[in-house]
Amino acid sequence: MRKAAIAIATFITVLLLASCGSKDSAVIKCGIEGLNNRQIELTMLNVDKVILVDTLYTDKNGNVKFKVEVPYSSPNFYYVNYNGALLASLIVAPGDNIRLSVDSTGKNLEIQGSAESELYRDINVGISDAQKKFDSLTVQLIACNEAGETEKAEKLRLELGRLYVKEKQAAVRSIISNPYSFTNIMQLYRQFNENLPLFAQLSDGIYYSQVCDSLKPKYPSSPYIKALEREVVSFNNSQALSDRISTAAETAFPDIVMNDVNGQPQALSSLMGRPFILLFWSLSDAQKMLNAELEEIYKRHSAKGLQIYSVCVGTDKTSWAQVVKRLPWINVCDGNGSESVAVASYNVRQVPSMFLFDRSGSIAGKDIFDLDRLNAAVAKL
Repeated sequence: MRKAAIAIATFITVLLLASCGSKDSAVIKCGIEGLNNRQIELTMLNVDKVILVDTLYTDKNGNVKFKVEVPYSSPNFYYVNYNGALLASLIVAPGDNIRLSVDSTGKNLEIQGSAESELYRDINVGISDAQKKFDSLTVQLIACNEAGETEKAEKLRLELGRLYVKEKQAAVRSIISNPYSFTNIMQLYRQFNENLPLFAQLSDGIYYSQVCDSLKPKYPSSPYIKALEREVVSFNNSQALSDRISTAAETAFPDIVMNDVNGQPQALSSLMGRPFILLFWSLSDAQKMLNAELEEIYKRHSAKGLQIYSVCVGTDKTSWAQVVKRLPWINVCDGNGSESVAVASYNVRQVPSMFLFDRSGSIAGKDIFDLDRLNAAVAKL
């Protein structure tokens, strides 16, 4: 009797251990039309990079099954790929048993067993359609600008603006309608292109905060939630900085003291009493062109007092020195890149970033990269 009891207890223990070991696993069963005996990849988004999870071959009927250990005890973004092409995007949570069918081009995607993945699919369809329209309008706008068709170009700009607003409104509706969905993370970080994110204005901080507050209680260990927390802090800091700059007459702007190309310290506060531009930039070719454009502004207005304080956000000081040795304004770099104290002081989230100050040290403009608009803004000072 005692031996039987021990055997039963041992069997139960094994079952419990097995259960504990698989509690964060999920199964993804794929039926892929037209891909028999072909190699299929399963990848996962690891916050800011995509990593390979597994590679398997379909059977003679185009079926393949992946079993994965879902990390962080929270939903994660997974992708089914064939020969470098995306077939399906999924949000996989621990315990999910997902079944999907799709053709070899990624069309006709059907999903069962994951409401999150179904919502993700539906949102992606709308995003794909909007992106195609945006890209088409952008190509037309470039052609009009090159041909000098100003009236048509202005209409295209308005249409692009309407599309942007429409897509942002749709994203906000989705966030509000599905407050506990991981699709909201994808919405927050969506971009039309590298210079046009959907949620980047100071007022958008409320959406980052809302999504973070909704998801954090359930998924506290998720790296996505931790990234959202950092974004919320960044938005709050940006708002605080904006408030400080808007009341600069009383509080003054954050000072910067960094060495120039000759190793001499240069203080931003030394420019108080004259209009000046504070520029954060990198050594990319596009931003070197920005310096060339600023030379035109500087030549027009330096005799009347305009100065430029240019902070290179980079780590290669040798290359920086070669680029700026011919520039006639104050150029500084500490070689710390995005970890620079100056970057932290002004909470710079992307480069180039530009602040235009008047003689009193009050903000007079920000990120004015159009040459004519910048010239007009400086002329007013």
